[in-house]
Amino acid sequence: MKPIPYLKQEGKQTTLMVDNAPFLILGGELHNSSGSDLNYMEEHVWPGLRKLGGNCYLTPVYWECMEPERGKYDFTLVDGVIAQARREGVRLVLLWFGLWKNGGSSYTPAWVKTNSDYFYMCGMDGRMVESVSPFCEDAVKADQEAFSRLMEHLRDTDEERTVIMVQVENETGIWGHPRDYCKAADRLFYQEIPGEMAELYGTCGTWEEAFGLNACDYFMAWGLSRAVGRIAEAGKKIYGLPLFMNCVAIGLPLRAGQVPGGGPLPRVHKIWRRFAPAIDLYGPDLYSPFYKEACDDFAAANALIIPETAQDKDTASKALYTVAAYHTVCFSPFGIDGMMMPISENDLLAQTNSDLGGSPAGAGERLAKAYRILHVLWEEIREAQKNGRIYAFLQQNEPRAEFLLKDYVIDVSFGDGGISGHLGQPGHRKEGAPIGGGFIIRKEEDRFLVCGISCNVQVKPRYAGREHVFILDKRELLCTTNGLVLGRILNGDERNYMAIGEEPSIQEIAFYHRF
Repeated sequence: MKPIPYLKQEGKQTTLMVDNAPFLILGGELHNSSGSDLNYMEEHVWPGLRKLGGNCYLTPVYWECMEPERGKYDFTLVDGVIAQARREGVRLVLLWFGLWKNGGSSYTPAWVKTNSDYFYMCGMDGRMVESVSPFCEDAVKADQEAFSRLMEHLRDTDEERTVIMVQVENETGIWGHPRDYCKAADRLFYQEIPGEMAELYGTCGTWEEAFGLNACDYFMAWGLSRAVGRIAEAGKKIYGLPLFMNCVAIGLPLRAGQVPGGGPLPRVHKIWRRFAPAIDLYGPDLYSPFYKEACDDFAAANALIIPETAQDKDTASKALYTVAAYHTVCFSPFGIDGMMMPISENDLLAQTNSDLGGSPAGAGERLAKAYRILHVLWEEIREAQKNGRIYAFLQQNEPRAEFLLKDYVIDVSFGDGGISGHLGQPGHRKEGAPIGGGFIIRKEEDRFLVCGISCNVQVKPRYAGREHVFILDKRELLCTTNGLVLGRILNGDERNYMAIGEEPSIQEIAFYHRF
């Protein structure tokens, strides 16, 4: 039997270990309903995933399908998708759609939905929210039993360790209301805060007295983390796979109602870590225009895991940046089963070509190329991260990025290059082209490896008047099944005016000095 996957801490780096070897998840999350029909997976999902070339995919496990009757379990879908993944030579991360999915309870079995003993949250207006309250002990216990049975089944049947991680619930919280106002929640909210919360924050009183404007958010984080913590702990005692949670991170700064209240955002990680210690990682479902800032917030708390992000023209740029900038465990665009089915700009709103949706033409192929590059370069990236020789960049609203070295300035301009890009000015990016993104590895004092999309790199002296820096040589590197091989020598027009265009590419550039 193969070893159980685990997270290994090495200094500041956290690495997912699979078969006792470092493993970087480069794949994607399936659409919510794809895994509910194994024939659909065969006909509509795997053909596209083969083209993408990822090494691991995130797919839901549906409580309503796994326990259609109380105490009677059906693992047909779980076993089927594991068998398919094993045949395809890829790994899986399972997403437990139990009590909560996107702040709602649509994946609970019918026997939960139709039994009022499993009571729902209430909003400020007293109306029910279609989401089970975390203060419903019977519901939490039922989910805990089901999740435990899932983990037991994986432990006993998945000897190949095809499943390498599990997400517990999905985007927990309450939408559109400050907190849960059901009777059970109200009773607790107007009492003294629990001793553990008082100790954690060095305060006392009721929730409002202790936490003021943060009272509702902290209260929901406490209630949800206790509930999810019980579920996660029970499952992990049975089978110790790494466990993680996701949460909505759609914009910064976040205002009330923009995200499910009480979910494991960085502002309440302190609470979640205290009451749900079995959860190893927290990651953002990242559809924010403030991509870098959101990554920074989560990476400050734990190893960065991106279980969801947009699948669009910019996904490949973000993949290159994310893996290089952080000690990333996972990069996973959502709806990946539609990404290899390009649709025209006219179909983007109507989504007529496929019920899977789709991406702008070329986006899937671009991501596939980025993944091939990252697979080949990952060990070199990790080594460069350890000793500070890597510089990652991603275009948001700025036209360029700069990195200060001891004697040099690395100048990255974004766009399609051309003369303006060569001269260090922001290049033009045509409409519909991907944003600039990628990374630079300093291999030697005057030699750099550049990997990116829509960018141009120049190295300049840091202090004016001391020296001049020119390109000594520029080489194209090609990513093959045997690793990197040398391509063209880029000189003349290609050296002077050719930046890295819309496709992920690698160049090695050496510089020389004139005083």
